[in-house]
Amino acid sequence: MAVIKISAFAGEKPLISPRLLPDTAATAASNVRLDDGALTPTNKPGLTLFNAAAADHETIYRHGDDWLSWAGMVHAVPGPVAEDRLYFTGDGAPKMRVDGDVYPLALAPPTTAPTATPSGTGTGDVQSRTYAWTWVTEFGEESAPSPTSAIIDWQPGKIVTLSGFDAVPSGRGVTKQRIYRSQTGSAGTYLYFIAERAASASDFVDNIPVDAFNEALASAGWTTPPETLAGLISMPNGMMAAFTGREVWFSEPYRPHAWPERYMLLCDAPVVGLVSLGSVLIVMTTANPYLMAGAHPDSMQSQKLEANLPCINARGIVDLGFAACYPSKEGLVTVLANGQVSLATRQLFSREDWLRLSPSTIIGAQSSGNYVMFYDTLSPTGQRMAGSILINVAGGEFLVRMGEIADAVFYDTADAALYFKPPGVSNIYRFDDSSKPPATYQWRSKEFWTTKPESMGVVLVDLGEASALVSFEAQEEERAAILASNDALLAAGDIGGSLGASALGLYALASDVLAGLPDYADLVVNIYGDRKLVRSITRGGTVQRLPSEFKARIWEVSVVSNLQVTQIAMAGTMDELRMMQ
Repeated sequence: MAVIKISAFAGEKPLISPRLLPDTAATAASNVRLDDGALTPTNKPGLTLFNAAAADHETIYRHGDDWLSWAGMVHAVPGPVAEDRLYFTGDGAPKMRVDGDVYPLALAPPTTAPTATPSGTGTGDVQSRTYAWTWVTEFGEESAPSPTSAIIDWQPGKIVTLSGFDAVPSGRGVTKQRIYRSQTGSAGTYLYFIAERAASASDFVDNIPVDAFNEALASAGWTTPPETLAGLISMPNGMMAAFTGREVWFSEPYRPHAWPERYMLLCDAPVVGLVSLGSVLIVMTTANPYLMAGAHPDSMQSQKLEANLPCINARGIVDLGFAACYPSKEGLVTVLANGQVSLATRQLFSREDWLRLSPSTIIGAQSSGNYVMFYDTLSPTGQRMAGSILINVAGGEFLVRMGEIADAVFYDTADAALYFKPPGVSNIYRFDDSSKPPATYQWRSKEFWTTKPESMGVVLVDLGEASALVSFEAQEEERAAILASNDALLAAGDIGGSLGASALGLYALASDVLAGLPDYADLVVNIYGDRKLVRSITRGGTVQRLPSEFKARIWEVSVVSNLQVTQIAMAGTMDELRMMQ
């Protein structure tokens, strides 16, 4: 007799025939979490912040306790030098946010060379000197130096007066000047720090002893970031990376305002986005991806990967920690830090089915190590297709469908949570919120074929413990919130139920604005034989009888529930069922 046991559940592999799927795979899976091997419901999204962003904004980001949003595609990352600083590109020229105030990221150097005028009488050896100066901000940032002064002759006993300093620039928090003087040694001639003073100070008198100099000028090769810099990300060792056109730029370590041009690397095609996997930078372009690796910007090595899989959508790029994912026309691409490139959707979508989801417009995110793809497009017949798909790319390569739609997303690594904003609204929600009640999931097994028509006489559906106290408390909170909202509407005296009181079609006939209470404890397990419904099971944990006279070659099981199911077993007799346990 045939027996069927499903005890480790997986998601959909739509491209594979239902008969040829692995025993644990599904022909349909929605609103279900499969990371524990059971059928565990996801949770309903939770409202995190009301009216937090403009309805048409495409980027949301949480910085400390503040939620920020922008109309376009912005890349924001914390800086490597202080917790209160946020750096971002995509909103015009690169910027820095500190305690709610926004500054240009570029710190322009002084444009005027100081005028050095020696005076007094000196004796001894004649030395040649030159001077330069820099701006310093209240945040400890230092600019590149000014042009150097004309070379002067100096002897011990003389003093040098520097003049011609620029006016203090506004809008960048400049508070000080740093003055540098040349010094010649066995290794050559360099500029060394000799004094720091207020940014607005005028002439400077250099009467500092010849040997009273400090560190060498560090910012000599620093340049400001290009105004068109985009795709900003952080990397180890205090580095940041971004791109413009075909160029990949790197910041000076622990100096996010300085982007030396000598560190720039060039790709063959325009860059679309960046992902950092440790010290390895994955570069997605409109042609082949690149791998750039190194512990310091001046040691970065570039390698073009032999994978002709162009990235077609910057908003679809996601850093999963162990892999970079991005959409191509062939499917979802994964790139590992070792340079291995693969198609994560090769068993999930044909090229035509993938393109039908409009991968050039999807929004990518991550949740529990899965790639989350939010899509909103039209079918070939003009019908709206919208929702989200969780794609497991770690090895199983299966998918689960969800109903949430988003036009802006943010993954917070601090609490390992995905936040999203639905299209056309200003509220921010938490995806799969563990504090909310479980959603109702649907899961349908593969087709189990027997060699001849067989009878399945008994079925056992085992339930887990994940639907107990926590879910119950969340359900009670949801009930209480709905009842409180309805009470407030009733107290206001207008629930929209009066004839002619509301616009036609706003509410269903004989309905009103009051919300109904959801139906919780829900379990329906349908058993199909030769694609016909044999029996519906609504109880778990006990053996249920099936019509013994019914025989079929094709057997399937579907589950609609908000309870955790850990195993489904079917057999012809009780003895056979016991042997399976």
